[in-house]
Amino acid sequence: MKDFWTLRGVGPIKPLPGDETAEFRPGTPAFMRSYQAMIAAPRLARTVGTLQQIINGYQRSSSWSKLAPRTKSDYVKAIIRIENKWGSYPLDAIEDPKIRSRLLSWRDEMAVASPRQADAVFGVLRIILEWGRDRGLVAINHATRPKKVYRADRSDKLWLPENISTLRAAAPYELLLAFELALGTGQRKGDLLKLEWNAYVDDARRPGRKRLQLVQGKRKRKIDMPVPIALQALLDSTLRSAPTILARNGKPWGMVNFDHNWRKAILAAGLDGLHFHDLRGTACTLLAEAGATHAEIAAMMGWTVTTVHRMIETYAAMTATLSDSAVAKLESKAGESAE
Repeated sequence: MKDFWTLRGVGPIKPLPGDETAEFRPGTPAFMRSYQAMIAAPRLARTVGTLQQIINGYQRSSSWSKLAPRTKSDYVKAIIRIENKWGSYPLDAIEDPKIRSRLLSWRDEMAVASPRQADAVFGVLRIILEWGRDRGLVAINHATRPKKVYRADRSDKLWLPENISTLRAAAPYELLLAFELALGTGQRKGDLLKLEWNAYVDDARRPGRKRLQLVQGKRKRKIDMPVPIALQALLDSTLRSAPTILARNGKPWGMVNFDHNWRKAILAAGLDGLHFHDLRGTACTLLAEAGATHAEIAAMMGWTVTTVHRMIETYAAMTATLSDSAVAKLESKAGESAE
């Protein structure tokens, strides 16, 4: 006697290709694979030929799997909004040149509530469509090169010498260490919070000196840099209570916990308005003031030379050091002419 199973309204439940010889009855892996495939079939049929097909493919791709967990979390929030608005659109409509104005209008509607979030969601749409274009699913990406609606101007948010001195005098040690590590290396907060002591190694070319070696989480760029001597002295005197360099009560910092305590320290020091991320631009400016070339700064920060140039253009005018140097050179030239 042979048993047969049927899914009401769909048809008989049969083994999938490759499961023909496997045990097949309710509850077995082979049966459940077939059952789930039959349940999913109508939904998959509805997505074929729509933007949802590209979205699903992107989320199953290596491009998606390579993203950092935090990036995936941010992308998922954007994808939900994209699916709700455009997921059911046929690919023919997504390829139509007229769709661009509709996409930008949608972006502008979101920007009323949050320009920054609107740009972020539209950026994820651009990435998904580009992934689809590369694979021949659409012929053109109509979400490319949009002018951003959000422009963050933090050119007046440089950590000036007096700000640095104030923070150094007021911050608890575990936050001071994070501050000095950011200022001395120019690395992102997320990378510094994950930085382990095994990344702090002897410098083979300079006896007695140390280096930091890490791979940045965002761009996967490898950084191998000497540690400034003042920062090295601080690190050498720090108790290694956790695998990570930055820790509190013997445990690595969590991002939320760190941000909460950092905010408290900033307010206590009277430095409201300055962000931890601004230390990255500050480090770039200090390196430029010290005479480092754009290529040297790029190697240390993990940026492109173009990014370094843009950062220096943004921040250099905020410091007195460069203007002092410029006037000194002018006066020196005038002195030479008078002789």
